[in-house]
Amino acid sequence: RPTPRPTPYTPPTPAPVTPPPPAPAPAIAAPTPRASPPPPIASTAQPAAPAAIETRPEPRDLGGSLLHWLAVLVAFGVIYQVVSLSLRPLRRAITLRHLRSPFWAETVDQRVSNSWQLALVGLRDGGWRVRASETPTELARRVGDADLERCATILERARYGIQIDADDLTTMGAAADGVYDAARARVSPTARATAWLRWPLV
Repeated sequence: RPTPRPTPYTPPTPAPVTPPPPAPAPAIAAPTPRASPPPPIASTAQPAAPAAIETRPEPRDLGGSLLHWLAVLVAFGVIYQVVSLSLRPLRRAITLRHLRSPFWAETVDQRVSNSWQLALVGLRDGGWRVRASETPTELARRVGDADLERCATILERARYGIQIDADDLTTMGAAADGVYDAARARVSPTARATAWLRWPLV
């Protein structure tokens, strides 16, 4: 009987080695957005009023206030006097202009009285004063001026109702101007200048 031949040994073929699949990368978590704070809720409650601070009124300086008003009154008085003195020459010039030639129509008696007042202004500038209850004729005799005597005569005629004509008015005006100029010529220039600041004129 034939001996069976031994089957030759064939080593097993190793299975191909497959590399393991790569591990998945760890997922990066996205940053979680921060929730915005809720808007403040408007409070309907009224804010508490600040505590009242007790303040004491400061004492008033009555002495300083009184001195201030006194200074104001004094300044006002000084300004009033300066303005009044500065206007006196203007008032005198306007008055003398009206006595010589009225700005409006006047009666004959008033024209005679105006001329007499002009003569009295000149006498006052010259230092003459009319005495109480002294008549125009007595004043003219005391002064001893011929022009003043003419003025006194025409004035008394007008007072007694004797008719005065245009010639009498012309004579009265010229005589009054003569008295005014003659009386002022007897005093110094300083006295004549000072007379322009005097008020009233007679």
